[in-house]
Amino acid sequence: MTARLRWLAWVPDIGPLRESPGFRYLYLARTVSLLSISVLAVAVAWQVYELSGSSMHVAGVSVGLALGSLLGLLWGGSWADRADRRRIMIGGRTAYVGVVCLLWVNSVSAEPALATIYLATLLSGLTSGISAPALMAALPRLVPAHQLAAVGALNALAMELGRLTGPLIAGVLLARSSLAMCYGLVLVGAVLVPLLLALIPRDALRPEEEVPRAGNDSVIQQWREGLRYVTRNRVIGCLLVLDLIAMLCVSIHVLVPQLGESVLEGGPEMVGYLYAAPAVGAMLVAVTSGWTRTLARPGRLLIVWTVVWGVAVVLAGVAIQGAAHHSEWAPWLVLAFFVITGMADTATDIVRGALLQVHTPDAFRGRVSALWLLQGYVGPALGGMQLAGLASVLSPGRALMLGGGLCAGAVAVVAGGRKSVMHKALWALGGTSGS
Repeated sequence: MTARLRWLAWVPDIGPLRESPGFRYLYLARTVSLLSISVLAVAVAWQVYELSGSSMHVAGVSVGLALGSLLGLLWGGSWADRADRRRIMIGGRTAYVGVVCLLWVNSVSAEPALATIYLATLLSGLTSGISAPALMAALPRLVPAHQLAAVGALNALAMELGRLTGPLIAGVLLARSSLAMCYGLVLVGAVLVPLLLALIPRDALRPEEEVPRAGNDSVIQQWREGLRYVTRNRVIGCLLVLDLIAMLCVSIHVLVPQLGESVLEGGPEMVGYLYAAPAVGAMLVAVTSGWTRTLARPGRLLIVWTVVWGVAVVLAGVAIQGAAHHSEWAPWLVLAFFVITGMADTATDIVRGALLQVHTPDAFRGRVSALWLLQGYVGPALGGMQLAGLASVLSPGRALMLGGGLCAGAVAVVAGGRKSVMHKALWALGGTSGS
């Protein structure tokens, strides 16, 4: 193989964008949405910390987001399995425009209210929860199964571009302009998203008619059916459990304002750098995602990279402890280890998403996607509360050391033994094309 061919083997596969017009519009809408959300996340965290002076309140708005998402996903996951997925997405993202308007109005008021931010994050979770399962369930309808890993890599690339540039944009605007400017930029993106989704062909995202549906069953009955399917499918169950372990232990985002402002003493720009650092690592993985074409043992990658994720958080905690002793290298080491966490997060997310879609029939994709997304909201919220509580009792550095150690240790225990259910389900799992 020539050097050129070896290099091309690592380049992201853009086949889904080239071959599917519906996916192109969906991808563009998702890219705009992710950039806007990344700016919004930093703006909200900064405003909450400025108003309250507490990382617990930063974690608290994540809990509000998770609660709203719980309600939205319960309905959104069910609707995505029996209704027009295109209409669900457009409706949910249109309602989200009102949420951003609420945050903007609060930011320009004489006395911004913390309660308004909590309400807005609750509504944000609700609207996102309604639309997100339809988006995830739609992907296997827009591209063939063998391109799902490539789709996951492209989605990761869009996500990390947003996570990388969004915090940097927010940091600059907060330092040199105003909070209202951040929210105004997010509002522009929020308006564009439903307009782009409306360009997707009308028939592309309807559920398959020939697959038996839940009919007039209640939402609770439909979810019971979906949960029974997840518990009986060892691959899907283990994929979700492995992800949950990481989210409960290494949700480091809630400590970023405190680390940037009080520990590393870098102000809003350092906060932006810390939020962006995981995106740098994730970007490295996403732009070299050609490896997804030939990945033979994805389960092993998930297990190994989750352990690496925990170890990187431990080392970041050690570096932060060094900052307490005025080590000039501490900020650079923290940023470097945050980069590694982003690499681990994205590598596992690409493969996990493809495996979930391959191993889930269309009739259950809305509910399985909703369950994964719900876990993605609730897990970081609970994990963030845990880390914030530990940081208040111990210190931010020690909290990261303990959380990362729990992550690496728990995965080693539940997946390391040859007789464990997770080891049997994932260690020898075949490729992401479903073979």
